[in-house]
Amino acid sequence: MTGWKALRGAGLFDDKAQKAYNRFVANLYRPELVKLGLDLKAGAYAGEDPERVLRRAVTVSAIGGVARDPAIRGQMVTAAKAYLAGDTKALDAMWYGGAFAAWLADGGLPAAKELFAKALVNEDPSLRPTWLGVIGGSGNKDIAQWVLADAQDPKLRPSERLNLIRGVVANPATRDMGYEWMKANLDQLLNGSGGIFFASRLPQMLNGFCSAEQADELAKSLRPRLAGKTAELELERTIERVRNCGVLRTARQAEASKEALKLR
Repeated sequence: MTGWKALRGAGLFDDKAQKAYNRFVANLYRPELVKLGLDLKAGAYAGEDPERVLRRAVTVSAIGGVARDPAIRGQMVTAAKAYLAGDTKALDAMWYGGAFAAWLADGGLPAAKELFAKALVNEDPSLRPTWLGVIGGSGNKDIAQWVLADAQDPKLRPSERLNLIRGVVANPATRDMGYEWMKANLDQLLNGSGGIFFASRLPQMLNGFCSAEQADELAKSLRPRLAGKTAELELERTIERVRNCGVLRTARQAEASKEALKLR
């Protein structure tokens, strides 16, 4: 299983292979979830053996997150709706990320704006970063465009604003959009109040790219602007990783995808 995860993470599956992999993951983990059960309510598994709790969390992540199983995601959406409507017992903190991400995927931009407003007036150390995190990393292009252009407020901390942008760049579905915006606004980002923080994290934000062409683009656009900064060396490492990933994808994607189609 670890090998398949590595191939998927390296972007070596085409669309058909990705669907085959998703089905395989769902079929592999579903019997385990049937045995473990799933109750999303707060405290439902308080006092349960920690190993069993972990197994359930891994299983739900695989089925609902990786395989995007509609039944699991539907259960999460229902719990998230109830929580946001005021029933805070409907959802345990361990499911916050997956549940609110599923709810946001269903609700689109209006849901993102609603969640953003709630996050700004909430100081809960679990909820606020989770809500902002699922907004930034939604993978929805309309949400990403709004995040980049308009998701600003005096109550939003500089580090939170930068993390929203990082979420857009980190998601494959919005990566190019986020990168182009970031490149156009780089001087402002580097010279702002969180500039040192942003510069230090910038190379890691770009690790998801995977092509020789993109490596050349990063070198051309960012190398001069990060010269002499703390992130200079890490940028060079990132450029090399992006280039190597592209070489691997070109050489192995067809073969890896063909093998993934055999998964059952």
